Amino acid sequence: MYPNYSLYGGQPQSQQQPPPAYEVGAVACGGGSGLDSLLAQLKRMDKEELQKLLDSDDKVAEMTSGSGELQQLGQAKQAAMAANRQMAELNFALGPRIEESRRRLAALSDEADAQRAVFLETRSRLESLNSAASPDTLLTLLEAACMEADEQAE
Repeated sequence: MYPNYSLYGGQPQSQQQPPPAYEVGAVACGGGSGLDSLLAQLKRMDKEELQKLLDSDDKVAEMTSGSGELQQLGQAKQAAMAANRQMAELNFALGPRIEESRRRLAALSDEADAQRAVFLETRSRLESLNSAASPDTLLTLLEAACMEADEQAE
């Protein structure tokens, strides 16, 4: 029959290599050497040491202070927070202008609604006048009025 092909790589399953082992340091932390040594140090700790580490922010800060990669991440975080703060301040400063524009838009929308209502009413009246008298009827009435005016003029 047909070989059982995998979705990955197109090789029959019997010829495939097993998937690579999951490496926490390489995947989660970008594979840096400073983070790898920190991760290795954490792996060597027993449960009590890890609990003490969790309870002490100073020990965590001491362990991570030597890692340049963590410092870069901290600096990037601070830069992102500063940019976010600037954007928030700009948005806050634009708040009154946006509210005024919103009020003007609402007023213009109300005015447009009123104008539309007047237009629809005028169009309705015009259509009723147009339907009451056809052009032929108006021509006949106009000719009769002209003939009557001529007779009165003589």
